[in-house]
Amino acid sequence: MKSTRVESGIKVTGFGGLVSPAVYRSPAGRVELVSAAAGQVMRWNVESGALLTEFELTEEASADYWEPVPLTLPDGRMRMGVAGDEYGFCLWDGESGRLLGDAVGDDRIYEVAAGVQSDGRPVFVGAGVHGLHLWDAVTGQPLTRPLDHVEPVAVTVATLTDGRSLIVTGDSQGVQRWQGDLCEVPGGAEIDAPYIRTLATAYMQDGRALIVAVAEDDEVVRRWDAETGEEIGVPIPTQGDYMRIAVAAVSGRMRLFTADRDAVRQWDLLSGEPLGRTFAGSYVSAVSLPDGSAFLAAGTNNGELFAHHVI
Repeated sequence: MKSTRVESGIKVTGFGGLVSPAVYRSPAGRVELVSAAAGQVMRWNVESGALLTEFELTEEASADYWEPVPLTLPDGRMRMGVAGDEYGFCLWDGESGRLLGDAVGDDRIYEVAAGVQSDGRPVFVGAGVHGLHLWDAVTGQPLTRPLDHVEPVAVTVATLTDGRSLIVTGDSQGVQRWQGDLCEVPGGAEIDAPYIRTLATAYMQDGRALIVAVAEDDEVVRRWDAETGEEIGVPIPTQGDYMRIAVAAVSGRMRLFTADRDAVRQWDLLSGEPLGRTFAGSYVSAVSLPDGSAFLAAGTNNGELFAHHVI
């Protein structure tokens, strides 16, 4: 791999295929980047481009596509969960790269999210063919058998202003919100929407959580208040293909980043107004910074990874 400085951040090349990124603030406050490609999961310093860690992999875990999801535990330790499509789910110590949990082959996993349940337990949640999966974020051990009363294609975790935690799932029927250790209690009425492809959670400045979804065969992004289910604004017509999304605050406003097969675009999350420049990339991650700026990470299908400082 070769990392170089570019005008707005760093560029890493030499992956030899599609790259999925995750950018986040470490417990020490440093911005870090994880790249996930076929048979390789690596951790980078965004400021210098230095390689920090190569994650331990089993031979069976070498997938064509990984989706990394970082989580900081309440005690400050980092965990890195990765969904590997039909290869299941793996969990690493986020700093050493040591493999902690390996569920390769257990199920085809569409999407993974991370968060904290209402009782304070940190979890990874996976949308799989056989139902919804819950893994302990400390050990990587499954907390239950797949919950087959939930048949999600997409999943995210939302913490409400009163401290309650919801697991939010999406499928061909719309969006559902769940409470309870085993998602046994609805967290509100089902939200009617055409086919949901992927989900994310955005936290506004007042602490309110919004559910953000790619819907209608990747043609639009829609937003709802996580607590009330009320739709926010009008659908944003992205008209992309195989859309991925990320959110971050920039200059005091929540910004939506959408990635299709060719480009990453920027939008005002509430108004849907297109913003700023377009970046190369098909996979996207973003994190807010204390100074009001953000870092955007974008991976391409031809083995390139970019991290951009967005002001």
